[in-house]
Amino acid sequence: MTFHPDTLCPFCGLGCGDIGIDLDESGITPRPTGCPQADRLFRRSAAVPTDARMDGNAVSMDDAIAEAARLLGTSAAPLIAGLAADVDGVLSALSLAERIGATVDHERSDALFRNLAVLRRFGWSVTTLAELRNRCDLVLVVGPDPATAFPRVWERWVAPEPALVPGGARSVVFLGGEPLPETVQCLGSRIEASGLGSDAGPDLAALVGRLRAALAGRTADGDPMTALASRLCAARYVVVIWAAGLFDNPQPDLIVEGLVRLIRNVDGTTRCAGLPLSGADNVIGANQACGWRTGFPLRTGFNAGAPLHDPERFDWRTRLCDADVTLWISAFRPEMPPFATGGSVIMLAPPELAVTTEPALFIPVGTPGIDHAGDVFRADSVVALHTGALIDRGLPSVAAVIGRILSVLAETADSKEEAEC
Repeated sequence: MTFHPDTLCPFCGLGCGDIGIDLDESGITPRPTGCPQADRLFRRSAAVPTDARMDGNAVSMDDAIAEAARLLGTSAAPLIAGLAADVDGVLSALSLAERIGATVDHERSDALFRNLAVLRRFGWSVTTLAELRNRCDLVLVVGPDPATAFPRVWERWVAPEPALVPGGARSVVFLGGEPLPETVQCLGSRIEASGLGSDAGPDLAALVGRLRAALAGRTADGDPMTALASRLCAARYVVVIWAAGLFDNPQPDLIVEGLVRLIRNVDGTTRCAGLPLSGADNVIGANQACGWRTGFPLRTGFNAGAPLHDPERFDWRTRLCDADVTLWISAFRPEMPPFATGGSVIMLAPPELAVTTEPALFIPVGTPGIDHAGDVFRADSVVALHTGALIDRGLPSVAAVIGRILSVLAETADSKEEAEC
């Protein structure tokens, strides 16, 4: 058995680099981390099927690539979605989208666009995970516990003593998320009760509005919001954390807008910044790559001959209704959301994926950080992390598969030009 210490985890976006992995002939097994995602998703068997499938029947990889090129090359309204791949895989998908006139979107882009919608309108002041860990003396957590989606956020980034805070004192206040979950036990005495939990009502936007009113001096002295406002203004460096993907209110962007305005209010008195958490399955890296290539975020289409961005029209769930061919990319985890489309579906996913409805074409691919090396972005958008390979199971990367599809499309186009001449 071989032991790999300090393995980088590519799954939720926190970029934890302390995962211990045991490797033997049967496959890889993670040592317990307390993170349900790492403990589950790093566990992979060495013996997996590597054959592609066409309508449920095994075919060679060459035949699968040729069929994928045929379907995509003749599509009138192609969609490239899921888009869960490392940076190279996303860049390859963007090249393919440009070639065939497809729309591109990431499976987990909802949380991203709840934040981007506000960023477009107002701008914002945000910080990094390193600033949170080293400089922040007061953390305000708004809404549902972010550890639901980012399991080790408290252990890795908040519980450690801040290196650049005198005395190492740090407090954590939860607003609108009480009763407090078990995930915050590692914070111990750092937690301060806001007095405003689930009994204050489910309307987070109104709750944030009340806190802004307290900052403006429009609440009574006995109001818990008055005390919280005073606590914020007395801190050296406040970081406001939220996970927009967990908001279940009808208009989640209104909560984000209120938080951005709140941060500006506090920042007029003391240092204050936000930390919007999203980033699972490299959605941040996919958005960055789309920006480099097109100048636009995700939810961009190439069917007009040039990139066109529309966050509502090009939402992948909306485009499914019109797509005659959907290329679904999900390299990180052997699971996917249920969806229905009247067109053909091509899946690039790990071989462990259990599908309820067999797609027109299934091509097994490796997972970045397990089957091949790759680059992913951390949830705070500022750090690109390189993950290495752990095991060779004969599975190609997303970039390699799409590269072969692009080569076949180019050869087909060249043959057509020669025939016409």
